[in-house]
Amino acid sequence: MQLNELLSVGMIILLGLLGGKLSHRVKIPKVTGYMLTGLFFGPSVLGLISSGTLENIQLINDIALGLILFAIGGEIELQHLRAMGRKVIYIGLAESAGAFVLVTALTFLLTGDWGIAVLLGSISIATAPGVTLLVIREYRSRGPLTDTLLAVVAINNVLCLVVFRVFFSGFSIMSGEPTWDVVLMLLKELFASVAIGGVVGAIITFWEQKIDDLSELLLVIVGGLLLGIGVAKSMGISHLMVCLIIGAVTNNLSMMHRLVYAELRQTEMPFYIAFFVLSGASLHLDSLTHLGLLGAAYLVARPIGKVIGARLAARKFGADTVVTQNLGMALLPQAGVAIGMVMSVSDSHPELGQVIATVILSSVIIYEGVGPFLTRLSLSRAGEVHLQE
Repeated sequence: MQLNELLSVGMIILLGLLGGKLSHRVKIPKVTGYMLTGLFFGPSVLGLISSGTLENIQLINDIALGLILFAIGGEIELQHLRAMGRKVIYIGLAESAGAFVLVTALTFLLTGDWGIAVLLGSISIATAPGVTLLVIREYRSRGPLTDTLLAVVAINNVLCLVVFRVFFSGFSIMSGEPTWDVVLMLLKELFASVAIGGVVGAIITFWEQKIDDLSELLLVIVGGLLLGIGVAKSMGISHLMVCLIIGAVTNNLSMMHRLVYAELRQTEMPFYIAFFVLSGASLHLDSLTHLGLLGAAYLVARPIGKVIGARLAARKFGADTVVTQNLGMALLPQAGVAIGMVMSVSDSHPELGQVIATVILSSVIIYEGVGPFLTRLSLSRAGEVHLQE
């Protein structure tokens, strides 16, 4: 039976909602339930959600990831960061550097290829913002660890997008692509993202001063995000950085930024559910059989680098004990942003993309399986979970 796109979306949201409720009843984070639902009904098991369906409703993924990064960008509040001190920036840089250095070094030792090493190292920086956000919301977590975790996830995703693009451009030049074309594309990717995000964020902020009711504010936010995503895709650049910057600009310029995020929560959940069900459906269990030594090295080196980097920096700069002891473990989930980078490599360098895709996609299955549990465990150990289970 060939499923119509709207039928597919409706089925995915309802199945995901059911999976989330069932998982919560057995003390599993809802986001894990969404992904397990997608995995069960996806190509790897039942096949009800086919590979063709995944391609046909890619727009849902784009919107959902845009909403997630908008929300994460909203955690980059300059006044709040000043109150937290520069230590949160140093912690974000340290855990990112820990993962990058360890993954890059170990990959080079195994392959002798600097191109593969630095690209895998760059991708290892990213933490799945959606998983982190949904676990925090589900368990109503608040406190020093929660605040630090959200800020660090925002910082390391910005860093990851920039570092990956710089190293990927260097690799493209070394592979024989015209230097000037690569440099122009890099500049376009970095500066256009900032420009588009800044302009759209400013439009949302200006428009909010003229609104008559909160429903109009919701329309302005959603319309602005869709505009930013559309412009980025039309220019051939990633919309991830654009959406993150829209969130950061809106949060820092808006007089009603708390209402902005409160209103957005009324409409974003169906997209989030669909996104994580589709993420689960896109995981192919057979990729685990191709994990290999390189994949195993990545799987081990990334969390060790993040845990050591976060702990050393938190201790050195006087972070709270709950942050020092628990932050690194909460940074393990990895999915959307990393998969987007894999697709970038595969589109222009298919052979290299196949190697990197095998490592990242097989690792993502494991990270997404245990990541939500570890994030919840970290928040629980810090005493910041405020939901009676």
